[in-house]
Amino acid sequence: MRSKKLLIAMLLIGLYISLSPLVAMADPNASPSPQKPECNPRARMLATLMGDDVDCLDLMDLQAEGIGFGVIMKAYSLSQTFDLDWEDLVESHRGEEGLGWGQIMKAHFLASRLGVEAEELLEEREKGVGWGQILKKHAKGPGKPSWAGPNHNERT
Repeated sequence: MRSKKLLIAMLLIGLYISLSPLVAMADPNASPSPQKPECNPRARMLATLMGDDVDCLDLMDLQAEGIGFGVIMKAYSLSQTFDLDWEDLVESHRGEEGLGWGQIMKAHFLASRLGVEAEELLEEREKGVGWGQILKKHAKGPGKPSWAGPNHNERT
């Protein structure tokens, strides 16, 4: 019983310590500032990770447009994997066709393996062609390539 009380007390103290700087910063008499907001910690972390070409305030501007830091991080990760521009990936994701990350990733992966442009595969996909049909059309030789995953029709 005593250890439960001690644990609850420690949690409350930790909560108070973590929230006290936020309460101290809040000024009820302050008027809204017309200046750009400072970067929040997540934007600073992303800007540091993404290198000198990316400014923290630019990431804050994207967030103000409704693009979350998770979307930016996913686009950056894919840009590093497939050597693409992360801003183009963000636009593909939030564009008119609103492609999901899985579709974007699969198109770029298959394009790199098949020697075609990802945009070509995405156009076929937009026309309703399935990934299996796209793979059959562009793969060289009979059967499913070993890198495309297990073939459930083969007997072992």
